[in-house]
Amino acid sequence: MKHCRNRKTPVNWLRSPWAIAISVGLSIHLGTGQPQIAAWIAPLGLLYLGLLKMCVLPILLSAITGSIGRLMNANNAGQSIRRILTIFPLGLLLSSSLVVAIGVVAQPGKNLSTSTLEKLGVLVNQSGIDLEISLSETAPASEMAQLDQIFANVVPDNIFSALSEGQTLKVLIFSIIFGVALGLVREPVTEALFDILESVYKACNRLIQGLTLLLPIGLCSLLANQLAQLGFDVLLSMIRFVILAIITFISIYTLSTLLIWRQSRSSLITVLFKLKEPTFLALATSSSLACIPSAIAALSDGLRFDRQTTQLVTPLSITLCRFGSVIYFALATLFVAQLYSKNLSGVDLVTVAVLSILAGMATSGATGVLTLTMLDIVLNPLKLPLEAVLVLLIAIDPILDPFRTLSTVHTGMAATAMIAEREQAASPKLSAMSLDSGLSDAILPDSPLPDSTP
Repeated sequence: MKHCRNRKTPVNWLRSPWAIAISVGLSIHLGTGQPQIAAWIAPLGLLYLGLLKMCVLPILLSAITGSIGRLMNANNAGQSIRRILTIFPLGLLLSSSLVVAIGVVAQPGKNLSTSTLEKLGVLVNQSGIDLEISLSETAPASEMAQLDQIFANVVPDNIFSALSEGQTLKVLIFSIIFGVALGLVREPVTEALFDILESVYKACNRLIQGLTLLLPIGLCSLLANQLAQLGFDVLLSMIRFVILAIITFISIYTLSTLLIWRQSRSSLITVLFKLKEPTFLALATSSSLACIPSAIAALSDGLRFDRQTTQLVTPLSITLCRFGSVIYFALATLFVAQLYSKNLSGVDLVTVAVLSILAGMATSGATGVLTLTMLDIVLNPLKLPLEAVLVLLIAIDPILDPFRTLSTVHTGMAATAMIAEREQAASPKLSAMSLDSGLSDAILPDSPLPDSTP
């Protein structure tokens, strides 16, 4: 009991759900009632987001390279690779197919009134988006040109340039190739390099854990500024599609959480508390990359999944699979088709499911508005225009982007939980200590994660 009381400090209270709830309430008040203050504190949110992203590339490089290198030396390397090649495609296909079925049944693009469309047009014109869009011409880039662009964003011709410019996908591909090469070098000096990479990962992870104490401040600054700029007009104008998209993302998040719960063999309340940090970070930052360190810590330190597999698979699933973008593109395609009263056959629906996966994976090298333009990979083969609806999607994207990020992060974590084995306790005494720690965390959710290092 004395140990539990020592954990309950004012600093650790900043990790609690109460601190997050207060931060959200304050941000809503400032964003809707005090826009000047919201604009004044906005740099604090941008600074917090920048500090989080600062650690992403070092963690990505060290975790992926070290994990793949040691995986190549492990006895069960073939088993882990087979699981990755099975779970990833199957998870993407199931997610995309489920959302296509939801879009067909719910029909978010049917029966929009003329006044609603006119209001959307006015909002887009007032948004100041710097785009030139032709409503009659097709996209200038062909499918082959888009494919060439995707491959150009994958392989780094200069890894140092990719690191300095923050080209995450190129860094990821380099880390995979370099990790495989290191794993094939059977010399003692390689193990020393793996230890250095692990030290880099642990140092950056400690920094991330410290930054999570500032999450309430960063969340309030980011959310208040977003609400002050956006308002509720766009939400009211396109309410049907927005609500359906949010419900879909939350449903996928719930299914992912249940999968993690099943694989972790822990109580549901413990799983929810261990996943709270990546959940809040995804909603606050709208950056899946910023959530990678927290996701790894939640799975390996919090829920005791195998650390080596978790460090390898989590960045891969979040960066490459892009479940949130796949889900959003499938639903948005159904919305556009219904908006233009285009009847989709069974073959067309299968096409939507498959192309949404490719378009979602293509967003690994894209940011901002460029992410939404990848939807043309799905719309163009169906002879549906992107230009006329792109401005609508841009207008509502600040509302949906946090939920899309949440879906990407947690579905990626669920895929990791399906692949990684759970670590076993070393002794009955250790098991009892772990059980006592789990009960304490359930009672005191604001307590820090136990350090798993020996």
